[in-house]
Amino acid sequence: MILLLLALASAQDSTPQLYYSVTVPTDRSAFLVELQITNPPSPSRIVIPYWAPGAYRPLNSGANIRNISAVTAGGDPLPVRQDSPISWVIDPKGAGRITIRYTTGLLDSIQWRRPNNRWFLRAASGVVDGPRTFVYLDGWKGAPVQVTYTLPLGWRVATALRPTTIDSMTYTAPNYDVLIDSPALLGNFLDYRFTAAGTAHRAVVDLGRERGAAPAVFVDMLRRISQTAIGIFDSVPYRDYTFVFVGGRGGGLEHLNSTTIGVSTETLARNPRRAEAVSAHEFFHTWNVKRIRPVELGPFDYEHEVRTVNLWWSEGVTDYYADVILARAGLDTPAHFADGLATSIANHHANPARLHVSPERASWTVWDPPAVNDDYVISYYLQGEVLGFLLDLAIRDSTDNAKSLDDVMRYLFAHYAGPRGFTRDELVAAVRAATGRDFEEFWRLYVSGTNEIPWNDYLHAAGWEAVFTEGPAVDARISSIPAALQGGRVRAVVTPGSAAGRAGLRTGDELVRINGRAVIDGNDVTAITRGIARNGAVVVDVVRDNQPVTIRFRAGGYNRLRTRLRDLPVQTARMRRIRAGLFH
Repeated sequence: MILLLLALASAQDSTPQLYYSVTVPTDRSAFLVELQITNPPSPSRIVIPYWAPGAYRPLNSGANIRNISAVTAGGDPLPVRQDSPISWVIDPKGAGRITIRYTTGLLDSIQWRRPNNRWFLRAASGVVDGPRTFVYLDGWKGAPVQVTYTLPLGWRVATALRPTTIDSMTYTAPNYDVLIDSPALLGNFLDYRFTAAGTAHRAVVDLGRERGAAPAVFVDMLRRISQTAIGIFDSVPYRDYTFVFVGGRGGGLEHLNSTTIGVSTETLARNPRRAEAVSAHEFFHTWNVKRIRPVELGPFDYEHEVRTVNLWWSEGVTDYYADVILARAGLDTPAHFADGLATSIANHHANPARLHVSPERASWTVWDPPAVNDDYVISYYLQGEVLGFLLDLAIRDSTDNAKSLDDVMRYLFAHYAGPRGFTRDELVAAVRAATGRDFEEFWRLYVSGTNEIPWNDYLHAAGWEAVFTEGPAVDARISSIPAALQGGRVRAVVTPGSAAGRAGLRTGDELVRINGRAVIDGNDVTAITRGIARNGAVVVDVVRDNQPVTIRFRAGGYNRLRTRLRDLPVQTARMRRIRAGLFH
């Protein structure tokens, strides 16, 4: 027994121990990162992720890692060999402790200082994006870690990581996955605390160079969203939760016990509820995708792209639940709920890609250029939102409102929130188990397949019918798909028969400028094209096959499809029960 205990102690003593530090330098040029490894394996291979959970595009993180070096505890240099664009190998030469140092940040100083909801560093604040900041020790992603922040005077840290008793700037994580899934807002920020379902929540708002305060209605919005989402599951899967609002462009990204959302204090001062939809979406991800996840999304393989057919459920059904949460929380009216889903139905029905790219196909090919689907592009967010709505109605209709999509979500949380996620077939089986009804045919036709959706067959259950009309609109139509998270441009999506398409713009072209205004993300495309009048000149600068191309045309006209959900003239008690069930 003594020999066994000694052997176990010896094995524990040889386990690598990992300590990170992040320093913000005076010039804000990059984050200075150190990884100290006690008991390093020989050789020690370190990796920066190729992609980030929640954002299914290449990060190109290896290009951000510079000045990498390694030394022993005594300061003796160690050889570092890069064995792939995202990994390096260090020979510890028998040292019991080594320190790896590098800098990480965008080479483009303007982009690096521009606030966003992911990763930046400027004079008064910054956001640490884990997947682009922290390398991991290959083979030891499951080991516990510590991270210490060394910051300018007066700066604070807001993160979902657990604080330690060492000091206020040192935090701990049970493993690498949790470390990089806990971004940190650094600097000066507004800090609001509230409780929902008896659990601590926090909202921090990056001040940047702005000054102002989000009014009380902003915090009330978050409390109502949190309370309503928790009520759907009747369960809180975290000890506390942090909303991080960052000055700059919109959008958000979910994390295990937090979210980062792009919105400025100036915007919140004008409209305290401006971020309600993205807040509801990202918060619902706390359950759907962070715990209830496709089997392919954990344990994470950070070195290769990871494909699943179920992103339409993880992202699109989450979009539907954002609509539901806002209505149930009283932040949106039932009429607004119906109008929003009518708009989504119109966007879906007007897109010819609906008959060519199934939700499962759109999920699987998220990593690929549009050409893989013959240049047909449709968002699995949009597909999942409308299918989640129709599935909810179908479940309620088949059970006289005794069951709903809520029951499916609770079943999934009870059975697939552990170490293993769900498969496509298990998702279908979960719907059957939770509701007592079989929806395999629904999946075959509309999830795996591309059949036209008979909208009213589902909408009638809640006393609605879809009314489609067409009206004149300006044809300056240019849509977009996101670029790689680093080093890529937004790509154009061209509607067949549009003025842009007739002029020669192609789906997949990299958008540089529209009418002289730089295109950074899809928000720019929408903002620029929205302001173009009929017969207005449009000049689009793109890169195609690594060559600059300019497309010129004049905005024309087209008949835009619009949809509204109209009440049926006769409303049965069953219809009223089903519709009321959506909102309560």
